[in-house]
Amino acid sequence: MSLNYKAIKEDRQWRATIGLSQVKFEQLVDLFKRSYEHLNGGSLEQGAYNLKKTLILKSYEEVVFYVLFQLKNGLTYDVLGFLVGVNSSQARKLFERYRKVLEISLFQSGHLPRRNFASLEEFRSLLATESEIVLDVTEVGVQRAKGYEAQKKDYSGKKKAHPQESDSDQ
Repeated sequence: MSLNYKAIKEDRQWRATIGLSQVKFEQLVDLFKRSYEHLNGGSLEQGAYNLKKTLILKSYEEVVFYVLFQLKNGLTYDVLGFLVGVNSSQARKLFERYRKVLEISLFQSGHLPRRNFASLEEFRSLLATESEIVLDVTEVGVQRAKGYEAQKKDYSGKKKAHPQESDSDQ
């Protein structure tokens, strides 16, 4: 595997490559390992042995690093596959398979936000325990008002026309 996490020596490099410190990475690997073995009824090595296959990612550390590296860097599957010695289709399948396990691990440990609620009351009861709520509404759509004056009130001004260049500017 060309994604050699063992070569990383500084916390800054850990954060640059996967977005976590080495300590957090090791904690996540332990969490992933427990979830993987619970979901699959055995270890990575046992699964490969039972299927008579060779592991591409040979340890839980390599698996978690692979997923986090892809999430942080957003490579094409062609490039990701090149880095680990497989074709793009295999790179995608590996990523998706292990990403799902990682997501389950994080959800079960309470590290992912809840995204689904059975009712409005369930949602309200969860929010009642929070002292502060932050919403990212950067790209919330707005119904366009009818009429020039009403539209002008909501206009952000980001698409202002540029002044025309004079002959002396050219």
